Amino acid sequence: MKQAFVAILLLVALAVPAVVQADSLPPPVVHGNSFEIISNSRYSSHSGFTASLSDTVMSNVLWAMSRVPSLGSSYREFYVATPSNVYLYDPATHTITVHLSGNHRYSSSSAFEIGIAVERSEEAGLAIEAGLLAGDAFWSHGSGTVTSCPMAYATSYANSNWSPNHTILMVDVFGHMNVTGLTDSCVAISSDSTLPRPATDRPDTFEVLTGELHQDSVFDQTGLPLQTLSQLLWAGYGVTPHMPIGKRGTTIPSAVAYYYLTRHIYLVSDTAVFRYNNRVPPGTDLTTSDHRLEHVTSGDRRDSLRTACPRVPSTAPTYIVVCVGDTTTNWTILEAGFAGYQYLMEAEALGLGGFLTAPLSVSERTAVRTALGLPSSDYPVIIFSTGQALTGVKGPTYSLSAQLRVRSNCGLPVRLEYVLSQAGSVRFSIRDLAGRTLRNWTETRVAPGRYVAEWPGTDNTGAPVPSGVYLVQMAVGNEVSRARVTVTR
Repeated sequence: MKQAFVAILLLVALAVPAVVQADSLPPPVVHGNSFEIISNSRYSSHSGFTASLSDTVMSNVLWAMSRVPSLGSSYREFYVATPSNVYLYDPATHTITVHLSGNHRYSSSSAFEIGIAVERSEEAGLAIEAGLLAGDAFWSHGSGTVTSCPMAYATSYANSNWSPNHTILMVDVFGHMNVTGLTDSCVAISSDSTLPRPATDRPDTFEVLTGELHQDSVFDQTGLPLQTLSQLLWAGYGVTPHMPIGKRGTTIPSAVAYYYLTRHIYLVSDTAVFRYNNRVPPGTDLTTSDHRLEHVTSGDRRDSLRTACPRVPSTAPTYIVVCVGDTTTNWTILEAGFAGYQYLMEAEALGLGGFLTAPLSVSERTAVRTALGLPSSDYPVIIFSTGQALTGVKGPTYSLSAQLRVRSNCGLPVRLEYVLSQAGSVRFSIRDLAGRTLRNWTETRVAPGRYVAEWPGTDNTGAPVPSGVYLVQMAVGNEVSRARVTVTR
């Protein structure tokens, strides 16, 4: 009887699930480097690094990767291999838990390796590009120590050795190595003056943009100026000072510097369809630099594009169509995802709305190609819609007649000024750069007018928040206005 009782106790013990210990990561840090200068400076290193990076680097990289929008995947998993274990990252809590014990890195000299499992390579490309730039954001002018590279061999190794719940589409390998660092030197100069020179450094901050990254699908139909279009096109696939294996680098990486998107990116405006070229005519010499538009088809083809792919936002004044020459190669689709992330981030930096439509079905690809008059060798895979965003157009009757304004920036309390055209409830929230809500409250106004709310710099428990950058959101009905504030104590 005693033995039976012990056996029952053992069975009960086995039936109780083990408590999984989640390790908190350091909060993301802000470096102050612009998205543009990081894009202009970035390059990948395949070897020569060492395994000595801080947990803060891993924290920033994972956080940035998790901030990219979903393209419809039913799952998204981030795996992290360190010298100790393979972990799973939880974006909601910014923690990691052990997925597989032991050292299972592909490279013995890497500090950590991050693999992403999603259904589509386009979405994997978004996340990998975000992680690359988040690591390079640690650089300074002329020097840096964080390096990384997406590696196909590391991806195959991870799928065989990390026991992932779903197939990992790409692994990015990170390590420590002395690099040349940030530069704002511009090599994207138009050979025919069709595009003005882009700015390779602007007054935005990569981590702040990342914290605010979102998609908009309703736009003001006013067209965008040429300088803005130039900036967007360069951010997505413009040339940079780096020269990998004798070829002129771009703002995004390319497997073995093949640059699969060359002559496959199109701008759709109200007057014509243009091909974007980052190489001198005829546009195929990868050792050269250019920044120009090439006329493809005349007339306003935007309605035809909307008919060909009804999922694109119908009010966008401008579309950028990213094509590839081969849809069966994973690297081409990943590269399109890299560019998609760049367009979305640059739109955020310019104060524009942006929306990525992907993946495209086979029938949509054919219809879009026909609608725009593109060559038969082009296969559209991502459509980026952009313009001035209109928020809450289809929402309730409440209307914000002025954007949220932040006063006493850096000082406390923070004054939040706003105007209501009708009475209603106003919801405020304060988030950190990891997206966690620290403070929220509601104010009810019984009459239209100008009002001021104050945030004393505390969270919902009354505890002071540390110095840093915070995201302020004000919502009235379905309308949202955002701002950011820096708190210095």
